[in-house]
Formats: sequence, C-alpha cells, structure tokens
Amino acid sequence: MTDARRSPIPPPPDALPGPWQRVFDLLAAAYACVLVYATHHPRPGELVGPDAPGDKTLHTIAYTLLGGAVAAAFASRGGWGWRSAAALFVPLALFAAADEITQPLFGRFADTLDWAFDELGLVAGIGAVTVAAMLLSPIFTRRVARRGESTAQ
Repeated sequence: MTDARRSPIPPPPDALPGPWQRVFDLLAAAYACVLVYATHHPRPGELVGPDAPGDKTLHTIAYTLLGGAVAAAFASRGGWGWRSAAALFVPLALFAAADEITQPLFGRFADTLDWAFDELGLVAGIGAVTVAAMLLSPIFTRRVARRGESTAQ
C-alpha cells in the first residue's frame, strides 16, 4: 500500500493484521448469504434433515454463528468493547426481523418467537466475541509494544 493511501490515524494496538480482517469479513458475508438462503428455502427439512434439533434451537444456533462472525469481523479491527457490541446488535436485530418478515414471500411462516430466539443467538454470539476480544486485547497490545510496530497492514 502506498503512503498516499495509508490512513493518518494509526490502528488500535489490538487490531489484527489486514489479511485477517479480510478473512473475517469474507466469512461473515458468506455465512450471512448462506443463512438467508437457508431461512428462505421453501422446504427447510431438506436442508437440515430428519434428525435436526428443534426449530428454536436451530434459530439460536444460526444467529449465534451470525452474531459471532460479524462481531469477529468488526473486532478484528481493534478497539472492540461492550459499546461496540451493543451498537452492532441493533442492525443485526433488524436484519433478523427482516429475515423473519420476508419468509412468507417464500412459502414459509414468520414467527415472532423465532425472532426472539434469533435475538438470543445474537446476544450469545456477539457476547462470546466481546469477551474473547477483551481477554485477548492485552496480549496483542503487549506484543505490539514489545516489537514497536503496528499489527495492521
């Protein structure tokens, strides 16, 4: 990257290197696409099989993974904390609501209880990443201070 394209603001000391940020971004985007496909498939039994857990469990797991993937993508840039987590929860909750509301267009049933379990999953996923980021932040900060360099590229 040329100096002209570098930001004059240095990244937080707990930011991951740029390639890792892109990996997390791609994983979150790919998972969101898979989730939308799965939640709008007219015959969900074809996707999950006969031995799948209950519907509410599937909603919780699906949105725990989404919340975790998106939170990891944002947390990889450093400076992540509870305020960031709360700010991320709102658009993801709206995404979950839109996901439920649009299901009848594809022959599915929209259920407010499903949305509640989506929210529970988001809290679990975002919360897990937030705790992990807060625990790992001192490790990244010490490593950067020891080397005298930036972790972002």
